[in-house]
Amino acid sequence: MSHLSEHRVVQCPYHLAKRYLGDEVRDLATSRKQSHLTLILSMPGLELVKGVLVTFGPSADPMHFDEPWHIHWKPQAGPYPEFDGELTVRADETYESARLELTGSYRPPGGALGAAFDWAAGSRIASATAGALLARLGDEMKSRYEADEQAKPSQTATS
Repeated sequence: MSHLSEHRVVQCPYHLAKRYLGDEVRDLATSRKQSHLTLILSMPGLELVKGVLVTFGPSADPMHFDEPWHIHWKPQAGPYPEFDGELTVRADETYESARLELTGSYRPPGGALGAAFDWAAGSRIASATAGALLARLGDEMKSRYEADEQAKPSQTATS
């Protein structure tokens, strides 16, 4: 079993980032419907586009502070592993940003040969793929935050 832990700092306040992520996955989590997701990884000399079926479900935070979401994805084709983990928004060091985290585990397909490939290169591909997913989600959160801020009526002080 291989473990994955990636994070990305998002330029969006924690309370809003948590709400934005919840808005994206809440309906999928409560309905238990599968959604199609395309994971894209671009590395020097490698362009990997992987279609996966993803399901979300509520997860538990023992501190009752964050709102983690269980995530499971299964590739639609190819020798790729299934992934089980959590997608969580956590408070960052400043009020202007949040941490988007993806943690979990997967079993490389192919037995001992797959485990050897995972050790040699597969784990780096998995980390980069997770990083690309977090980057895309983080960019969407930041864009939504900026749009929400621009939509606010301007607050001009009167003298």
